[in-house]
Amino acid sequence: MRTDVFGPDDPSGQIQRLGAALAAEREARERAEAADKAKSELLAVVSHELRTPMGAVISMSELLLGGSLDGTQRRYAETLSQSARSLLTVLNDLLDFSKLEAGRVELDVAPLDMLALIESTGRELRARANEKGLKSGIHVGMSCPRGVRGDAARLRQVLANLIDNAIKFTAHGSVHLHVNAGETDGKLILRFDVTDTGIGLSEEQKERLFQPFVQADRAVTSKYGGTGLGLSIARRLVELMGGEIGCESLPGQGSLFWFTIPTTRAVAPVASEARVTGGLSGHVLVVEDNAVNRMLIGAYLEEFGLTHDMVANGAEALARLEGRDYDLVLMDIMMPGLDGVEATRRIRKLEGARAEVPIVAVTAHAMKGDREDYLAAGMDGYVSKPIRGRELYAALKPYLSAEDEDAPLVAVR
Repeated sequence: MRTDVFGPDDPSGQIQRLGAALAAEREARERAEAADKAKSELLAVVSHELRTPMGAVISMSELLLGGSLDGTQRRYAETLSQSARSLLTVLNDLLDFSKLEAGRVELDVAPLDMLALIESTGRELRARANEKGLKSGIHVGMSCPRGVRGDAARLRQVLANLIDNAIKFTAHGSVHLHVNAGETDGKLILRFDVTDTGIGLSEEQKERLFQPFVQADRAVTSKYGGTGLGLSIARRLVELMGGEIGCESLPGQGSLFWFTIPTTRAVAPVASEARVTGGLSGHVLVVEDNAVNRMLIGAYLEEFGLTHDMVANGAEALARLEGRDYDLVLMDIMMPGLDGVEATRRIRKLEGARAEVPIVAVTAHAMKGDREDYLAAGMDGYVSKPIRGRELYAALKPYLSAEDEDAPLVAVR
């Protein structure tokens, strides 16, 4: 007697059951793909709806701090800025974790200036450490090259997370950053060590440390706050960059968090991080449905030496372009009625100079593949929210004539 899984001597039944199994597997895969797409779309909406107003709060507080304030007003503005940045950090953790889970994070690998990156990180470390009365130091090995290839933003994100944790969990003593380089199997490897004299960790705590939504214990969560996602995100970013991350620690004796990144040497691009003003000329059409963002963008454009008109949606933008020429259009993406992508497609169908106007997307809808979609729709550039003055300036400069191309940018505040 046959006892195989398809039943005795039933070829047609075997084929039917196999077909049913394959259909069920295909249906399950399609449901999973649909769920992933829905999750990605939800992330895009959450990113836009939460990052946009929070970014506006941060940027407006920066402009406010650059003005003439008395002592009390400055303390209020600084508290506002710090609180908004803390909220944005929590939001970014949640969004980064979700995007990493969905496999929607891509690296932006390019030549970077390690010295500039370490110096900026060091300034942040010293400022934070001084606030708590901690000693701090930056130590760079002689073997560390200045120019390498890597994702500067993600590298800075991992370093910031480890340094923030070290300072958060250290009440007395010091926090230090050590950067060294070496070769393994002919590959250049960067190693970053963040050491502290803080509360330390047990072996059990270290085993759970890089898991999502996990901190050392509930007492730590209640005392120090946080989402418990920072180290999980750091681990995934380091692994995405091809590196490793780990921790050495003893309770009450501090901790050493380290990570390594494989890289190659490159010519270092030297860039200032100061804010700039002046240097551009032209008339810009700003298409943005959020009133606070319109105010913020307008303030930046005026600092750059640009004039502008404001509209709240794509339909209004088309109407304005029918009446006059602009040197550039700053186009929000998610707007009621006619959104930024469709408005761009319609602008490209116009005749004459209006169809050739440079269009730069300004949006918090920053997911994997979005930049390609915007360029395919006819846009020329892309700036993500929260809006930063230097990034906006860099996006505008290729399209708007500078008053003096050889003149240095004027750093302010």
